[in-house]
Amino acid sequence: MWTTPSPGCGRVCIDRSPAAPRFAMVADPPKPVAAPVIPAVVRQRRWWLVLLALWAALVGLAYRLQVDNIREQAVHVAIEGARNMFRMVLLTRKWNASHGGVYVPVTEQVQPNPYLEHPRREVTTTDGLALTLINPAYMTRLVGQMASSDSGAIFHLTSLQPMRPLNAPDDWERAALLAFESGVGETQAVVGDGEQRLLRYMAPLKVEQPCLVCHQKQGYALGQIRGGLSVSQPYAPIAAATAAGIGKSRLTHAAVFLLIALLAWVLLELLRRRWFELAGKIREVEAAQSQLLQSEKLAAVGQLAAGVAHEINNPVGFVNSNLGTLKNYTETLLGLLDACRAGKAGAAEFAAADLDYLKQDAIDLIRESQEGLGRVRKIVADLKDFSRVDQAEWQEADLNAGIESTLNVVWHELKYKVELIRDYGVLPPVWCIAAQINQVVLNLLVNAAQAIDGKGVITVRSGCADDLAWIEIEDNGRGMTAEVRQRIFEPFYTTKPVGKGTGLGLSLAHDIVGKHGGRITVDSEPGRGSRFRVELPRRPSGA
Repeated sequence: MWTTPSPGCGRVCIDRSPAAPRFAMVADPPKPVAAPVIPAVVRQRRWWLVLLALWAALVGLAYRLQVDNIREQAVHVAIEGARNMFRMVLLTRKWNASHGGVYVPVTEQVQPNPYLEHPRREVTTTDGLALTLINPAYMTRLVGQMASSDSGAIFHLTSLQPMRPLNAPDDWERAALLAFESGVGETQAVVGDGEQRLLRYMAPLKVEQPCLVCHQKQGYALGQIRGGLSVSQPYAPIAAATAAGIGKSRLTHAAVFLLIALLAWVLLELLRRRWFELAGKIREVEAAQSQLLQSEKLAAVGQLAAGVAHEINNPVGFVNSNLGTLKNYTETLLGLLDACRAGKAGAAEFAAADLDYLKQDAIDLIRESQEGLGRVRKIVADLKDFSRVDQAEWQEADLNAGIESTLNVVWHELKYKVELIRDYGVLPPVWCIAAQINQVVLNLLVNAAQAIDGKGVITVRSGCADDLAWIEIEDNGRGMTAEVRQRIFEPFYTTKPVGKGTGLGLSLAHDIVGKHGGRITVDSEPGRGSRFRVELPRRPSGA
């Protein structure tokens, strides 16, 4: 034996065969399969109420936003209507001003404008019809009167310097006119309470060339703000339209909430049932997998039973033979002792019994029997270490010790046909189920031995890199084609003759390594042999 340290993971290289080959194999009893974890949100319906509350909050938020949008849209439509009214009045004023005013018959409702200074304010036609001049301001008042009686809209022509006292602004209009002087283009607001609540809109009126005829003497210049025109509408129709829209939105959101909530509850119930069914199926699959692992172990026991019998019968056989000889020696010694006590034994009797040889051989027989029993005890220890019947849970394990135990278990299958080369690295403890990793190593060693025709070499290596520990088992046997390599980890796939293998060994090895968060790879070519590499994290994620 010789050792050589190396950087990183130390390495101990050994090239020898077991001095006293031993074999042990025990199949673990099946362990109960842990039930899959079902999320609480699926398992307990009370958590669905949380989802229902979140859905209600989301629908409530959407409803609130929709209500705000309906109100904004209603006000926006009303403001746009008022804006269009203002534009129509403005166009009417411009048309009137561009024609220097228009004459209409004097009636009870249309009297001459006392605030209009014009040499031809009243005229009489040749047939005696009295006419009065209607300027833009007067026309605006007349149109406002018609609009008020027809739709409830109120037009008010106002100015900070009104010629007509009734055109004086109220507080809201005064604030708007001052804002126009600061450059504001238009203003709108909802003012008042109850039935007196109004939606008000106002925009400025600027002095144009035709306006100077009347307003130049007031000191206005072209382009200045002469005043403004306010349009006021009752808010009650707008509020009614808004309430109707909100009512429809409320019904729509309530229907959507109930429909989606009911549908979601039904789907969650179906999901819950399917999840429980899936959990049951997973338990069945895991139980079946556990049984497959157990069957594979039992198959290995049957395959290696002859080796078990041979390795145990050898020491038991010569211990039994030695006990028979010791029985004869004991009878002879007891006979001499009885003769001595009766005074009948003499030198001739002791010479005939060859007492000196008997004493030495008895000591040798006892020593050989103790050695044989020690070998049997070692077999039992290897058996226990390999199967780890008392350590079948996750724990930190020495992989090299597990490899040695497994080699002792399978040695009877190897010693007559292979030369074994050990090349172990110094490994840190690895978090695993040691008995399952031992089973993986056993399956790989048995496969390697069965792949060798005649005499061959099997090399067992181990090492570490970063957070991984690895084991390699290489043989110089027949090797595999690419087609075989692609299928070797499939359950029940085997290239061995019928009755020589179950086709589960490599599949179960692959599953065990996967459960440990590792991977198993193979490098093989026909005629060159195969090399299997098992990589395991020192501590799997979530461990």
